[in-house]
Amino acid sequence: MFDKARIRWIFFDIGETLVDETKPIRDILEQFIQASHQLGYSFQLQEVEQAMMYYHSQLCEHPMREVMSQLVPSEKHRAEIRQYMKYKKDLEEPFPEAREVLQQLTGLFQMGIIANQNAGTVERLKRYGLLEYFSIVCSSAEDGITKPDPQFFELALERAKCDAQHAVMIGDRLDNDIHPAKRLGMQAIWIKQGLAREQKIMDPLTAPDLVIHGLKELVGILKG
Repeated sequence: MFDKARIRWIFFDIGETLVDETKPIRDILEQFIQASHQLGYSFQLQEVEQAMMYYHSQLCEHPMREVMSQLVPSEKHRAEIRQYMKYKKDLEEPFPEAREVLQQLTGLFQMGIIANQNAGTVERLKRYGLLEYFSIVCSSAEDGITKPDPQFFELALERAKCDAQHAVMIGDRLDNDIHPAKRLGMQAIWIKQGLAREQKIMDPLTAPDLVIHGLKELVGILKG
C-alpha cells in the first residue's frame, strides 16, 4: 500500500515521464524505414510501431534493437542503417504540465532525477525550465551507470542521504524504473505514458504501489 507519510524524496525519470519523446521517436522510426527502403525492404511505419510496442510489452531492455533484428535480418544491413540513424534530442519537449506539477511539489519534498540520458542532461533540464526543482541529477552518461542497475538507484539515495524506505521513484518503464526501485525498498509510481505503457505487471513483489496516466495526477496523490 502506498504510504505518502514516509516519503522524503521523490525521484523522477525523464523520458516519457517529464519529457515527451513522441516526436523524436517518430522521427527515428521514419529514419529507420527510409534507410531500410534504400536497401530493398518494404515495411511501413505501422508495422514498425507495432513491433516497438510488442518488444516494450515484453520488457526488452533495448526494444529498438529487437525491432531491427526482426525486420532486417542481415547484420550487414543493420550496421549500414545504424550509420544513417540519429536520435534528435532537440525534438523532445517537456510535457505541458511538468513545470506546474513540480512547482506544486516544491517545498513538500526534495526531488531528484534518476535517468538514462545522453550527455548534457543538466543543460537540457535547464532549457526545459525544470532544473531548478531538482537538488540531485543522476544521469547515465555523466555517472557511467545505467538503469536498471540497482547501483544507480543506490548512488542517488547516497547523494540524497536518504534511506530507500523514504523515497519514491516515478517512471514510465516497469523494467528500468519500477522493478529496481521496489527491490531496493523504495516506493514506486508507474506513469503509463509512451511506448512502455503496454508493459505487463508480472510479479506482485515488484509491482508499482500506484499507477497513473499523467503527471497531473501526482498533485492530488502527493498533496492530498
